[in-house]
This record gives sequence, C-alpha cells and structure tokens, in this order.
Amino acid sequence: MDARHATAADREDDDAHAAARNKNTMHMQRLMNQLEQRVSEGLLAGEFRLAFQGIYDVQTGKLARVEALIRWMHPDYGMLLPDAFLVALDHPLVALQLTYHVIDGACRALAHAQRQGQRVCPIAVNVPPRVVADEHFPATVMQIARLHGVEPDLLELELVETEDSTRLLAAPPLTKPLREAGMRLAIDDFGTGYSSLALLSTIDVDTVKVAREMLDGVPDNPRASAVASGVLSMLERLNVAVVVEGVETRALARWLAQWPKVLAQGFFYARPMFDYGDVPIQERYVAL
Repeated sequence: MDARHATAADREDDDAHAAARNKNTMHMQRLMNQLEQRVSEGLLAGEFRLAFQGIYDVQTGKLARVEALIRWMHPDYGMLLPDAFLVALDHPLVALQLTYHVIDGACRALAHAQRQGQRVCPIAVNVPPRVVADEHFPATVMQIARLHGVEPDLLELELVETEDSTRLLAAPPLTKPLREAGMRLAIDDFGTGYSSLALLSTIDVDTVKVAREMLDGVPDNPRASAVASGVLSMLERLNVAVVVEGVETRALARWLAQWPKVLAQGFFYARPMFDYGDVPIQERYVAL
C-alpha cells in the first residue's frame, strides 16, 4: 500500500473511531438524562428516605451528633445507596431538589424528636458545593428550618473534599451568609481529595471528617498508625471537631480513644436507622 492509500485508510479509521466515540457519548448522555429525570420523579413519588447514623464520643460511647444519609427505595431495584444515583447531582436542578429534600427531612426529624421530648443532637447533611454557593441557599435553609421550628445551629453542612469545596470554604464572602444563618460547616472525606494539610489553616469549618482510607492499617501497621497519629494530633490543635468515619472494629475504636476530643462513626458503633428516634444514644461498647 502506498503512502497515499495509507493516509486515506488512516483517515477512514480515525473517522470510524470518532463516530464510535460520539455514539458512545450520546448514549451515555441519554442514560444520564434518564437517571436525572428518574431521580426527580422518585422525589415526587416519595421514593427517597433518610437514614440516620450516630456519631459517638470515643471516650464515653455517648451520642454526639447524627448524619442524615439518603436512600432510594426503588420500586424495581430495592434500596439503592447514594453511589448508584449521586452522579445525577451533576444536574443543577436535581442537586437542589435532592439537597432540599434531605434538609427538609432532617429538620422534620428534629422537630418530631423535640415534640416527643427526646434529646436532639445536630444533624449533618451532605451538600454539593454548587448548591452551597447558590446565593439563595442560606435563606432557603433558614426558611425550611423555621417551617419546622428548628434552630439552624442544629444543622451541619458537609462538603465532600473536592477542589470546589476547598475553594468555597476558603472564601469568607461565600461562607459568611451561612455563618450568619447559624449553620455549621464541615469538610467530609478529608484525606482522599484535593485539599492539603496546609489548606486547613485557611478553610472555614467547624468539623473535619477524616476518611476511613486515612486509617487503613491502623492500629496493626506502625507506619499507618504514625501517619494517622500525626494527622489527628494536628487536627485537635486546630480547634475543630474531628470525626473519624468507617470505624468497624473494637481495635480501631480503642486506638482512637487516645484522642479525647475525637468522635467516631461506623458500624462498630451503630448502623443507620430510618427513624431518628431509634439512633442509640449510648453506643453498646465503650472502646476503653
């Protein structure tokens, strides 16, 4: 084959690959659009429920706060965890709908517990950075809280550690309206995303939630334990609340008890419950 024919063949091959990629992209976009529409329909149909998981003091085992977790009770596929549908939050409207649904459910649960005379703890809710950055977000959350008679300081907004969230939390003009509304701020999954240890001195947060991956190998692996020890000690000195996620063993819970101010969340302490009132106020096992 001469160079002229080879070039033509290469062009045809490139065109075929480009067409295949475009077709695949269009197919993925159709699937995404369908998921976004289905999530919106599911919200209207009442298919989404909140589950509440306790966060505990590692020293006493007492309940310190609660996280609201979203679950999709899909009529065809059963209960779906967030990984199955959170990609739909790339759509701004879906992100707003789902976020406000969670905040409304959290406030509703707090209000019900207060009417029953139960002790209430702050509830943490996950919020996409693009929603937090919306100029109407603080006022809307305040409106939802007032509707249920709940103080805004019982809500903590968790932003997963991403480039967008660290940029937002480091910008006082963006966090000031939330602070003025009385809401708490947290960075979630710390140690797995974009922020560095240096950024902790600039971001405006009340709570740092340390990802379970930061404690892989603890306490059995000396190096892993040394790294985790350094991170936890530093966070305590920053005067922020520290929550370690994914605590599933007594050994890790005992190891965490070295830090009096650390809180822990995970199956070792309690599994998510659909009723806020069913969250254990005293964890079954005291790590010590």
